Amino acid sequence: MIAETDSLRLAPGVTTHNGRLADSVRGDSWPINGSAVFVLTRTGSPLGQVVRDLASTFALPVETARTDVLQFAWSLNALALVNVHRRGSAIRRFLDWLTLAVRLAPAGSLPGSLARRRRLDTSTIPRGVASCLVALWPRVVCLAVVTVLVAVQIGAMGGAISIAGAVALAVGSASGIALHEASHVAMLRRVPSALVLRGRQTFVLHAPVTPKRRSLVAVAGPAGAMLVGVAASMLGTAATVPELIAFGCPLMAHGLALTAIGGDGRVACGL
Repeated sequence: MIAETDSLRLAPGVTTHNGRLADSVRGDSWPINGSAVFVLTRTGSPLGQVVRDLASTFALPVETARTDVLQFAWSLNALALVNVHRRGSAIRRFLDWLTLAVRLAPAGSLPGSLARRRRLDTSTIPRGVASCLVALWPRVVCLAVVTVLVAVQIGAMGGAISIAGAVALAVGSASGIALHEASHVAMLRRVPSALVLRGRQTFVLHAPVTPKRRSLVAVAGPAGAMLVGVAASMLGTAATVPELIAFGCPLMAHGLALTAIGGDGRVACGL
């Protein structure tokens, strides 16, 4: 959901010049009309103010201007070309989301998620990996906390997992995302790239590369996480340390992304 109190920022690597919107990561640009230029030159301003200014400048009904601006903002955000900066009460935003979710429930749908694009420094492999981890850390921490709470609850109910095992499982789950995306980025040295977070999705957007390198990048993500998981599980089995096995299990699950059911697997196979 995008509210009138929110504001837009061009995503890292995106610029406007001479009536065109350019994306240095995708290596492409698109023509934009006068209304689009008007909106994009007012990034940082609340969208409600942009709506009123657009209506006044182009002699449009306010409702028409509001619909046009919000649809334009949503479309650009869906393409990870702009980031939406939220303002106002988080509780109010949650209540608005919940209201819309209830309205959409009969259709079996939920409100769409906003995308947030973050810059990656791929000038060297260490810089690329470091910038990826910096961009990911809030998601990694959130996943670790949620996983440990769920695992502890299950353990308390069934006694199937200890506190140490729950923590190991949570660390493995969170590490899996970090290793997966960092492994992608490690294969993109000197390739303009960005990390995109959209709802539960996390993916690396990068400039066009050769088909061979594209396949290598796709395979590297799940393979990197899976190999660490296999090593941890084998060591845990040999040393009879169940916590190491619990740590390795969610990492090994990333191997499923190498199959046709995963996006990386489909890319690697050219599907």
